[in-house]
Amino acid sequence: MPSSKSVRRTFLQRCCGALALCAALTGARDIAAESRAVIADVRPLEAVLIGSSSFNQDFGRIIQRELGRMGYHVTRKAVSGAGLARPDFHDMNRELEALPISSNTAAVFVYLGVNDAQAVWLPPHERDGSGLVWLPFGTEDWEAAYARRTREFLGRICERGARRAVVLLPIDVNRPDLQQRLHRIRDVQERAASITTCAVTVETAGDLGDFEVAGVHKRMRDGFHMSTLGAHIVWERIQPEVRSLLGVEPGD
Repeated sequence: MPSSKSVRRTFLQRCCGALALCAALTGARDIAAESRAVIADVRPLEAVLIGSSSFNQDFGRIIQRELGRMGYHVTRKAVSGAGLARPDFHDMNRELEALPISSNTAAVFVYLGVNDAQAVWLPPHERDGSGLVWLPFGTEDWEAAYARRTREFLGRICERGARRAVVLLPIDVNRPDLQQRLHRIRDVQERAASITTCAVTVETAGDLGDFEVAGVHKRMRDGFHMSTLGAHIVWERIQPEVRSLLGVEPGD
């Protein structure tokens, strides 16, 4: 039969072992908590959407919802009829200034351009001695002005600390004259984004010549706004690239 000293020694050894295990588990939990905190600090948790009326409709709502599912807090701002060609109608730079963009912003998604298939209006400080107020669409002067405005708009996003300015290029539209002009706008947007520090472009095209699925239209009657179906199809098309740009794994 073991002595009383032996029993006490065994009891104390077991207690010490249990306390050591508890301490180890507590330490592991603390390390895990610290790791999660570090990850939270490293990964920006904000996303911003700014664009024309399509961001006020299903397209914008779908993107906001899906980014939310990825863990982002999303701010969305849409202005009907807006673009960069007509600051006299609505100045999108002012809208940009009011948005919460900082180093905690993972990405600012920009959707502009469909409303820019028109002449560029020049505010007084942009007019030269010629007295020109308008630059006709498609001219060299128009392209230079539109490229400069696009580059400056995206540059402001980068300067404010956002990791990415993600330019969703204008979608295919069911209006041949407008579609033709959008080729030019996409090209200018791509070139402007390429010379900024944080902007990238995402191609949305893929519906041209195929604007129906089983009799359901992908575009509304105006030919350039997306129906619910059309918005879902465009999102599914761009989703893999968006996730890749954000560093979000499939299924997250």
